[in-house]
Amino acid sequence: YTGFGGAKLFEAIVFPNNTTQGVSEEELIENIREAISENDHIKIWNLSLGTSKEADEIEFSDFGKALDEIQEQHNVLICKSAGNCGNFKNNIPRGRISQSADTIRGLVVGSIAKSKNSTDLSEKNHSSPFSRIGPGPSFLIKPEISHIGGNAGLDHLNRLILNPVYTFSKSGERKGVAGTSFSTPRISSIVSGIDHLLNEGFNPLLLKALTIHSAKYPEELKTPIDEKLKHLGFGVPSNIQDILFNQPNEITLILQDNLEKGNFIEILDFPYPQSMTDEDGYFHGEISVTLVTSPILDSANGAEYCQSNIDILLGTYDEKVDRDTSKPTIINPIGKEGAQNLLSHSLYSKSAIKNNDSPYTKERVLVAYGDKFQPVKKWAVNLDEFTPSNKEKFLKNPKNWYLKVDGLFRDFIETKAEMQRITPSQEFCLIITIKDTKNESHIYNEVTQLLDSYNFVHQNVRLKENVRVQLRN
Repeated sequence: YTGFGGAKLFEAIVFPNNTTQGVSEEELIENIREAISENDHIKIWNLSLGTSKEADEIEFSDFGKALDEIQEQHNVLICKSAGNCGNFKNNIPRGRISQSADTIRGLVVGSIAKSKNSTDLSEKNHSSPFSRIGPGPSFLIKPEISHIGGNAGLDHLNRLILNPVYTFSKSGERKGVAGTSFSTPRISSIVSGIDHLLNEGFNPLLLKALTIHSAKYPEELKTPIDEKLKHLGFGVPSNIQDILFNQPNEITLILQDNLEKGNFIEILDFPYPQSMTDEDGYFHGEISVTLVTSPILDSANGAEYCQSNIDILLGTYDEKVDRDTSKPTIINPIGKEGAQNLLSHSLYSKSAIKNNDSPYTKERVLVAYGDKFQPVKKWAVNLDEFTPSNKEKFLKNPKNWYLKVDGLFRDFIETKAEMQRITPSQEFCLIITIKDTKNESHIYNEVTQLLDSYNFVHQNVRLKENVRVQLRN
């Protein structure tokens, strides 16, 4: 399931034996803080505990804010369970994610069912009946990711029957269990495996982005994208090898930077392969875009806890034009005429999007994020699903391609930064995969040549090399 041979485990006891004594939320947070601070060599933490309290629709929880503070202070990534809900036993709708699962910097994990038995409530590869769902406060997409955590149901006597996943008990024996507490370690293992194989230094934004970028929805899931996001986040991630290595007909580009207030990144020579046009001259291909940011957070601002946001535009335009930078609203001396953002869901055929029999259903992510401050955003589009009129207007060669990364900061943080005489900024990691659906081009070589010809500074992601030494007697 993970593609990783194994990971070292470290157990930090932060919760007492609840049969003899309880623990307050404040004590639990301090225990977590102490465990992480005293073991600063450990960078990826699995947190399969929390609270039974449901996250608020507007306000972020003190627990979630504390986890954000701990992760930022100690440069760690916490993989956090979405929480379990027993509402299915009473045939009422399941609850939303638990308080603490509304952490912004953490990677929150839901559960899916591996299989379905006669008493199980969830279909195979659907959200487990006990897995809490999103959204988080202020429409935050949580969980971001899901993995196998078991199934459950009731027998004819209304007794709970589990269809478990298997782990080991305290005595080392095989034990059947179910819950988001057991789907989360699978994600922790994947993230740890990626970190182990990368030779880039610990980079929580990159790890989080790579994991989410690889995620797909199970083919059995035929629900609209809003329901998919609510129950599974962006889906189930691939195994580690598929995350780190592309297929011959695709290429992945990673851009990581820090964006200051007042600045933006605009690439007017984005290297989309010119060979990826059909016999009629229309661009084709699948494009996946994942953005993970490290936003400015302010715990005193309620629903506006997240104080910064980044928008991504990726599209085509007709030609470059000169612009008058003496005007106060114009910064870039070179503009683009006839530009269209291809990540806009309005460009795509509604019938194609609703076609659940399409093989692309498990990958498609078309979301109108609007003005919501989302620290994680993802799009996955197939240019073949354009409406005929939009295809003619925006995909017919000759066309140039552009990418724009634009930041936004709330008034509160801008005013605060002015008083402190600092410039607010936010770090981000952007991943873009281009796939030739017709398998006609060696796009890796072509895109690399385009990067060179456009004078981009670029390098391959560095992986550790395992050198095997064979010993002889």
